[in-house]
Amino acid sequence: MSKIQPGAGYGFTSTGYGFSINTNQPFDLTPSSDGPLTPFLNVNKVTITPGTVNRYVPTISSVYLDATTPPEITVSAEGYILVSVSYEVNKFFPRTAEIVFNAGATVPADTNTVGYYPLAKINSASGTFSLVRLSDKGNLVVNRLKAGASTAVWWWDLIS
Repeated sequence: MSKIQPGAGYGFTSTGYGFSINTNQPFDLTPSSDGPLTPFLNVNKVTITPGTVNRYVPTISSVYLDATTPPEITVSAEGYILVSVSYEVNKFFPRTAEIVFNAGATVPADTNTVGYYPLAKINSASGTFSLVRLSDKGNLVVNRLKAGASTAVWWWDLIS
């Protein structure tokens, strides 16, 4: 009786003289187009695949990305799809994040209390919108560092 079963990307054969395992391609190494925090555009609606920021699921207009009916952002101009985090007193890492749309030609500057991470740029030509992804797919970690009177620095890292 065999306790090893064939699976995706590998094979197993067994005879009275021994066994063999074929592991030529044990895993699908093709990059997925819908990894964590990947933005998609459908006409003028942007959806984001569920993911995390500091191990918490972000929201769009107070609806979590992993809700049964995914939240959408309606775009009406050129701008940026951003992850926005806010400083929380006596917390080393922000515990909440929101995905927002900011119309305009530039990403807003980080402040002492709010940090931004650009996920995508929305372009418009003749009333038609297009989306350019600015970030690799993956969950995010962010930390805020502030010393004295200097402006806070927001450090972002991608966990793929």
